Amino acid sequence: MKLHVVENISGKSSLLVLGLWEDDLLFYRGFSEELNSEIQGCVKSMRCVFHFGDSLVTKVTGKPYTKVMVMGMGKKQDFTLERVRKMMGKIVKSARGLKLFTLEMTIVEMLRGLFSDEELGRAAAEGCELANYDFVKYLSTEKKEKKRLVEEISFGWHGKSSVALERGIGQGKIIASATNFTKDLVNEPASVATPSFVEKVAREVAKNKKLSLSVLNKEELERQGFGAMVGVSRGSAQPPKLLVLKYEPVKSGKCTALVGKGITFDSGGYNLKPTGGIEDMKSDMSGAAAVLATLRACAELGIQRNVIGVMPLCENMIGGCAQKPGDIVKAFNGKTIEIRNTDAEGRLILADALSYTEARYKPEVMVDIATLTGACVIALGYYASGLVSKDINLISGLTIAGQKSGDRVWALPFYEEYQDAMDGTISDLRNMSSKGKGYEAGAIHGGVFLSKFVDKVKWAHIDIAGPAFLMEESDYLQRGGTGAGVRVLTYWLMGM
Repeated sequence: MKLHVVENISGKSSLLVLGLWEDDLLFYRGFSEELNSEIQGCVKSMRCVFHFGDSLVTKVTGKPYTKVMVMGMGKKQDFTLERVRKMMGKIVKSARGLKLFTLEMTIVEMLRGLFSDEELGRAAAEGCELANYDFVKYLSTEKKEKKRLVEEISFGWHGKSSVALERGIGQGKIIASATNFTKDLVNEPASVATPSFVEKVAREVAKNKKLSLSVLNKEELERQGFGAMVGVSRGSAQPPKLLVLKYEPVKSGKCTALVGKGITFDSGGYNLKPTGGIEDMKSDMSGAAAVLATLRACAELGIQRNVIGVMPLCENMIGGCAQKPGDIVKAFNGKTIEIRNTDAEGRLILADALSYTEARYKPEVMVDIATLTGACVIALGYYASGLVSKDINLISGLTIAGQKSGDRVWALPFYEEYQDAMDGTISDLRNMSSKGKGYEAGAIHGGVFLSKFVDKVKWAHIDIAGPAFLMEESDYLQRGGTGAGVRVLTYWLMGM
């Protein structure tokens, strides 16, 4: 999709989108008395009172557009950057529904001064690009045609330099494109998106000369002592892989490590997932996909910070060689783990990946991201990811980045009383809590387990189990994979 900034709207597009504050309902009296009369009629009849998201679609005599949309913006004091994204999403989805694929709008100009021009451009571009998406790879030609995307949007911006706005738009397009790339990976069937497939995709990403990729295959993982990760993969015909993608623009500088869970399909193993819980388990590699996309965004944005992305990839399946409840495995750092539940496998592959990353690359900061626990979905639902860390500054930085990006995180308590919940009796650790009934504080206990594989580095864990895969679409996202994690990590790395 092309996004332009124009001095004056031209009348060459099929849809004109106008914004209207709910406390300034006579704003378009000078533009068209016909339109103004229709607006007043809508308000009087209560058909549309132009609260945020209310809209009127009409045809205005004498105007060259197929349709004119008046979008309610609510009250100026309530407007946020997330509302910018939501409004752009509503507009793009409405335009697609109307089968109008070229747009001009005045809304961005009406928001001038509420945010910096760069912030405004970035959020507007993100909202447009994220909404202008559908996973159509497996649809027939006829069905693909019904999901046609918007082709061009022109933002009116009169009487002021557009340099900062256009810079923000450029950033937003990159971030949203990386997020949509993640959606594509997550939405692929698990029979396609195997560890080997993800490696192939990563090699394409690494063709950017700013990036370099290395891969540890099954034999190397076994040789180096990735016992927890190899144990998870034993039931699958697909061999496990550990991908390491590096972005190092600063010579001799310290690095930040991102570690993403990559279970390309999670059956639950012998603790088999039930019907209703297994169908969308292709999404259990959302963390790895987010890390891959974030590194891609870093390279395209030119972020001046060394970043390493580590992606442990495997399937969790059932078979004659599969791991069994009661098995004990030895992790990369030498700690032993009793497998109390084969469906608590994500923490096992992350345990090896975290301890390996710290030992091998000695990062200054390490953040892991994973669809780790159903407990986090119960706690926070689908609108925020869980955040666990002992580092106050890291919690603050990620929380602020989440608020600014709309890809929000919420810090969970990590008190001293939680820290022995994963201790074992016949092994160093268990992969399920040994306290109470075993399921209390599940999202926190998942973080406790991972913390046992982090030594000295500043570390945070983000549980994206809720936001990573939606059952219902939102203003600018769709059902299925959402790309959760890409925006918060990218904003954080940009220093937002």
